[in-house]
Amino acid sequence: MPLVKLDIPAGVYSHGVDLDSKGRWLDSSLVRWTNNAPQPVGGWVQAANIETIADDPHLEDSASWTQVNTNYNADIDTIEMENVAGTASSITQSLSSVLAVSTAYVVDVNVTELSTGASATVTLGGVAASSNVESTGRSSFEITTGGSLPNTNLVIGLDSATGGETDTITFTEIDVRQKGRQSRGMHSWASNNGAPYLAAGSYNRLAVVDGNDVVYDVTPAAFSAGIAEASENLGYGGKNYGSGAYGVPRERNYSIAAATNWSLDNWGEDLIALSDAEGNLYELDVSAFAADPANTVATLVSANSLVSQSTEVPISNTAIVVTAERFVFCLGAGGDTRKVQWCDRENLYEWQPATTNEAGDIELQTSGQIVAGARVRGRTLICTDIDAWVATYQGPPTVFGFQKIGNSCGLVGRNMLASVGPTAFWMGERNFFVYDGSTARVLPCEVHDKVFTEMNLNRVSHGFAVANQKYNEVWWFYPGVGEDENTRYVAYDYNENHWLIGELDRCSGVDSGVFVDPMWIAIDGSVYRHESGYGHEGSSVFVESGPVNIADGDNVMRITEMIPEEDTQGEVSMKFKTRFYPNGSETEHGPFDPANPTNVRMTGRQVRVRIDGDAEANWRVGDVRLRVSSGGRR
Repeated sequence: MPLVKLDIPAGVYSHGVDLDSKGRWLDSSLVRWTNNAPQPVGGWVQAANIETIADDPHLEDSASWTQVNTNYNADIDTIEMENVAGTASSITQSLSSVLAVSTAYVVDVNVTELSTGASATVTLGGVAASSNVESTGRSSFEITTGGSLPNTNLVIGLDSATGGETDTITFTEIDVRQKGRQSRGMHSWASNNGAPYLAAGSYNRLAVVDGNDVVYDVTPAAFSAGIAEASENLGYGGKNYGSGAYGVPRERNYSIAAATNWSLDNWGEDLIALSDAEGNLYELDVSAFAADPANTVATLVSANSLVSQSTEVPISNTAIVVTAERFVFCLGAGGDTRKVQWCDRENLYEWQPATTNEAGDIELQTSGQIVAGARVRGRTLICTDIDAWVATYQGPPTVFGFQKIGNSCGLVGRNMLASVGPTAFWMGERNFFVYDGSTARVLPCEVHDKVFTEMNLNRVSHGFAVANQKYNEVWWFYPGVGEDENTRYVAYDYNENHWLIGELDRCSGVDSGVFVDPMWIAIDGSVYRHESGYGHEGSSVFVESGPVNIADGDNVMRITEMIPEEDTQGEVSMKFKTRFYPNGSETEHGPFDPANPTNVRMTGRQVRVRIDGDAEANWRVGDVRLRVSSGGRR
C-alpha cells in the first residue's frame, strides 16, 4: 500500500465551493506559514488598558468589600471566594465613585479556577450576567449597564453547588469602562531622549501610554466628541423619494454616518492629532507632558501662544499626514474634500503661502473625496474613495507636484491603509490594492470571496490596517456581517505571496518600532504586546484543508495509517473529514494525537485534514503522509 503525501501549499485559498479549494488550505485562525509549514501566530500579553475607569477596584481598598457568608482573601492579584457546605456566597463593592451620571458602562469580571460545575453571578445595578463553567479555567462576565447608575453596588456571587461540596472561585480582574470607546486610530513614537509613547483616540477621548504602561488622558479641553459607532440611515429621509422598488431590500447606500477616526503622527518628538468628526489640528508638547503628565493635554495648534503664527491654520479637515520633508498635510482642508493644504517647511504654525515660505495648497482634480494619506519612500500617498495620488517634493515655487497613480482604487475606510517602505497596501470596497512605487494596481487575493461576502460594509469605518514587518505581513481587521466591531482579520504575506485569515478582536494597532513588539488594542481597551510568546487566551488556533482527492476522486480510498512530521511531537492534534460525494454528508475522524505511525481507519473519495494547536508553543507541522489503498465502502 503506497504512502500519499498531503503536499498543501502555504496560505489560505477560499473561493466558491469547497472543491475549488482542493489541495489547498481552506480555513484557519491564528496560523501563518514559513517555507510552506504551518505554525502559530505569536501570542500576546496585556500591557495596559486605555479605556478602564476603575481597574481592580478591590485592590484600591480591599476592606471596602462586604462579606456575606464567605471566606475570601484579597491579595495583590486576586479575590478568592468559597462557599461552605453548599451555601451561596457573595461580596459587594460600591462603585459610586467611578460611575458618572447618564453614561453607559461595561463591567468585565475575569474569572479563573472556578470549580467544575459551580456557578458564579455578577450583578451591577440590577443587571446580571452569569456563567456555568464546566471545567476549571477562565471565564469572562460582561455587563452593559443602561444610563445613570449613581450609588451602585457591584455584587459578585458564588452560587451553591450540588451535593454540599465546597467550591472556590478566583477573580483576577475587575474592570469598569465606558461603553463604546473603542480606539479608532493609533500611533507610536519616541521623544528626543528615547522615551517611547503610544497614542490612541476614541470618539470622545485621546489617550497616551508611556513606556511604563501608564495611561494618561490628554484629550483637548475644547474637544467635541464624535460618533462612537457607524450607523446607516435606512429610514425616512435616508434616500431620495421613490428610489428603489417597494419590498426589495436596499443595497448599501452613502447615507452612512461613519465612526469617528483619528489621524495621529509625530512632529519631531511632539504628537499631532486630528479627529475626523471635528477636523481641528492638535499638538501635544512632549517636553511639557514628560514634566507633568497628569496635567498636560493636547492643545489646538491655532491657539498655541508660544510661537508667532498666522491665523490660517486650516479647520474642518479630514485627515493629516506628515511628509518625509517635514511638512504637515491637512487633507480635505477647510471642509473642501478635495483640497490638500500644507504648512511651511519645519513650521507647524505658518500656513499662509508667501514668497518667503513654502506653505501652499492644491485642489486635486478628482471626482472623489480624500480619505487618508501615508508616507511611502520618497513620496506621500493620498487615497480618495475613487482614486489614488502621490505628492512629490519639487521645491519652490510649486513645492509639491501631484500625480494620479490609479483609478477605481478607492480606500474603503480611514484607517484601512498601511505603508511598508516604498510600498503601500489598502482595502477597497471590493478589492485589495497595492502601490508598488510606480502605480496603484489590484492585489490578487485568494480569499477575496470569503472576506468581501462576510464583511459588514456598514461598519467598515471601524476597520484598520497594520503592518507586521517582522513577518512580512499586512493585516486588515474588520467586522463580519451582523457584527458591530472588528472580530475578523485577513493578512497578506507580501514576501511569500499568500494570505491568512482568522478571528481576533482588535480595533487599532501599530507595528513594532519604538516598542519591541507590535502593539494592538482589543475592543475592550486592552493594549496587547503581540508576537510575544504563544499564549492566545484560549482562542482557537487551527488550520483546515480543502478536499484532497485520490486519482481525482475516481476511486474510493481506504486510509489505515498516518505518518506525521512535527517539529516537536505532541504539540498538535489532527482530525480528518471524509466524504464519498461533494455534497454528501461528512464523517469526522479523531482527534488523533500524532505518533509515528498513527493507526487510523477511514474510507471516502475525498479527505480533509484539520490541525489544532494544543500547546502554547511554536509548533510546526511538515509533511503529512497517509497509507492509502483502493477499497470498498467498508
